[in-house]
Amino acid sequence: MLGFSVLAGCQSLESDRPARSRYEKLSAEIERLETESLTAAATGENIRIVVDMLTTYLEDYQDIDVLWRYVNRDVAIIEYPQVFERSGLKVGLAGDAFKVKLNIAKGRIETAEEIRSFITVCDGCTGHITVGKEIAVLGFSYFGQWYNNIDYNFRRAERSLKVNAQRTGTGRIVVEVTPTFSKFLSDAGDMEMTRLTTRVIARPGQMVVLGGTSRAEREDLSTAFLSSLKGARETRTIITLTPYLQ
Repeated sequence: MLGFSVLAGCQSLESDRPARSRYEKLSAEIERLETESLTAAATGENIRIVVDMLTTYLEDYQDIDVLWRYVNRDVAIIEYPQVFERSGLKVGLAGDAFKVKLNIAKGRIETAEEIRSFITVCDGCTGHITVGKEIAVLGFSYFGQWYNNIDYNFRRAERSLKVNAQRTGTGRIVVEVTPTFSKFLSDAGDMEMTRLTTRVIARPGQMVVLGGTSRAEREDLSTAFLSSLKGARETRTIITLTPYLQ
């Protein structure tokens, strides 16, 4: 299945803003980004990010998880390492063998499903990538607070990545990602998990990889963000972002 979206914007959110201000209404922001993308397209100073999301059943995800040996995680710039480590998320730059090994794994796993899309943003601007709907776990912990499917509307939730892209003076691209949950708070608000914001500097055409643990951790934030249910079976998703200069 192939889908396309074009979103752009120039807003930045500080991690130390008051808690309520973190629960932005993404619908209003996305509308603004769509408008600003028209301006970005007219300047010719754009960055296109190709997004590939590969989803498998949890029991098959081990074949994907082993590919992290071909990803350099040491290059990821993480502002809150302890919070990020507890989340179970992984981010890094794909090595030369990663794409080859990933294609082999996709051909071997019968349950593998892949969705490709892209976003185009102006230099230094922000877009949003939809990851999925519903939070398919009983609960998760983030920054000292516990969220569960009784007190919060997990069924209504949406999962997305806030992505900022910026050129460097050497022709590389800084890709910054922030996981976001939307529409599940009591006031239908949204939560940008800014304590998990991560930056990676990539060459044009080099993959940035984002994934999580392969374990069935019910309190793991990466599981809440990257898993879903297909019938009664749990699935897990790995995401690659490949930036290009335009």
